[in-house]
Amino acid sequence: MPEIRRPIRIGNASGAIGDGLDQVYRLARDGNVDAITADYLAEFNIAWKAIEMIDHPELGYEPHFLEQLAWKDGSAARLLSEKRIKVVHDGGALNPKGLAQKIQRYLHSKNITNLKVAWVSGDNLTSQVRETANTSYKHLDVPGLSQRGDDKKILAANAYTGYSGIIKALEEGADIVICGRCCDASPVMGLASWWHSWPSNAWDKIAGSLMAGHLIECGAYTTGGNYCGFQEIERQYQVGYPIAEIASDGTSIITKPERSNGAVTIDTVKAQFLYEIQGPKYLNPDVVARIDQGKLEEVGKDRIKLSGIAGYPPPPTTKLAICLLGGYQAEISAYCAGLDCPAKVALMKSQVLRELDATEFTTLSIEPYGTSKHDPRSQAEATVQIRMFVQSEKKEAIDKFKKAVFYNGMQGYTGLHLAMDWRTMEPKPYVKYFPALVSQDEIQLDVNFVGGKSGIVVEKKKGVEFGAFSGQESYETRERVDLGSFRETVRRPLGDLVFARSGDKGGNANIGLWVRNPCAYPWLQSFLTIPRIKSLLADDYKPQYRVERFEAPNLHAVHFVVYGILQEGVSSSSIIDGFAKSFGEFVRARVVDLPRCLVDEEQERRRRNIEIARTAKTVEMSVL
Repeated sequence: MPEIRRPIRIGNASGAIGDGLDQVYRLARDGNVDAITADYLAEFNIAWKAIEMIDHPELGYEPHFLEQLAWKDGSAARLLSEKRIKVVHDGGALNPKGLAQKIQRYLHSKNITNLKVAWVSGDNLTSQVRETANTSYKHLDVPGLSQRGDDKKILAANAYTGYSGIIKALEEGADIVICGRCCDASPVMGLASWWHSWPSNAWDKIAGSLMAGHLIECGAYTTGGNYCGFQEIERQYQVGYPIAEIASDGTSIITKPERSNGAVTIDTVKAQFLYEIQGPKYLNPDVVARIDQGKLEEVGKDRIKLSGIAGYPPPPTTKLAICLLGGYQAEISAYCAGLDCPAKVALMKSQVLRELDATEFTTLSIEPYGTSKHDPRSQAEATVQIRMFVQSEKKEAIDKFKKAVFYNGMQGYTGLHLAMDWRTMEPKPYVKYFPALVSQDEIQLDVNFVGGKSGIVVEKKKGVEFGAFSGQESYETRERVDLGSFRETVRRPLGDLVFARSGDKGGNANIGLWVRNPCAYPWLQSFLTIPRIKSLLADDYKPQYRVERFEAPNLHAVHFVVYGILQEGVSSSSIIDGFAKSFGEFVRARVVDLPRCLVDEEQERRRRNIEIARTAKTVEMSVL
């Protein structure tokens, strides 16, 4: 039998551009890690990179990793070299070769010559897509919607790739592997599969590593960030970033460096588990993970074990991110205060729209944000934002928008004032995001080393390694109980009992909601139906949207995806929260009938936990 290796410890140093500047250094110094990953890409910055490369084709990568390497005058880079810690990430974006070369030059400038830098190419299918005359790509989520491949507006087309190029690079001796648009969890999957020598059909193990990657890919989101129970975290500043200890059987323990700030708890991990998923089947080019039976178990302080993930063969297709030049956009915010704010908003809207020809714009949005507080104690409490946002295929239309705003500046409502940075009204290009599908057989990955071997072909999957994907399962609860059986109710915000985490995938928003008391889960299952979530979304829900629902009973969670509510995705959306980060907090703020016994128990738990956190903070401040 092959030797069973100890679990591999993989730390994540970044969940977004600009994130975790000191985390490569801190993980290398304090994390006792074998490898470090990072996730710098989202749909919006892939779009930005596509625009950047119009004038600067030598760029197109995310440079943040270079700053992380240079932390403390290169101490981070030296620790990687001394401890021989592997690094794999997607910062190459649209130009992984360019970033790999930059990294090599920086390392050599610090006399670090023992690290081999490689990049994986092949995800960029822009040329192939542009050359496919009379070929259309079907939209990933919207039936009947397609995109022609030979559209001259296409800036980039990148396939979401799996772990095979990463494994190949590691097998060839790479220390740092730079990828383009690989899937967010693929670096973790590749490292775990390489470390444990898993065969490509070890579905359960690979699926387990996929979810471990999902749990750490957003960095601090697992150690206290973006967590609605944040008041229970003792020290939520300069937090430690997550580490996944992935065992040979595919189970994992999520933790963080010892004595670092933040927390790894059942709930911080559960929040990330439910974040930006699309249903009970988590799709990846290398495996489909069945996640609805996933289990989380506390096995020590800041140590949460993940198990219960099942794996199946992946579909023969993968996502293709097509970025197109959408035109130009601009925006400005006006503000009103005090009384009659709805009438003031209506006047502003009618005055501006009277000066514009709506047919010249693809988007014309004038919407209020916030409300004026009754009997306000400050002007800030009385103020409402009026955000005006426009898009057009022509620059000239943007100039007309600016003139329309200024034309009405002196004849508007009482107290009209604008945001003072008027540069936001200048036309700037924006990118439309079109998610499609492409056959994995059309993708040929290669591994290349800076100053070494190049064009190392990565073997493609065979047909027998693929499975059929018939879509996500959506259903109402099969364990319905009579809500009246919970007896006395009280009108309270849903969030007084229920936790949530929300996010985006293209034009869709997802929200996972859970309770901490198992006794409250039957109520949650029966209360949170598809019609109920639509009613909770209230004015934000439109008939053209659709909703899917599933349950994760071991997590005491119910999960929803609302298709289309984010328009075409964050890179072109007129919605101020295009990432749907606060989508869940809006739902939690809705007032509903809650069982008094359940909400009282949860409120007492929170009171105790918050008091413990505050006491710890007070002790810390007294020491300082």
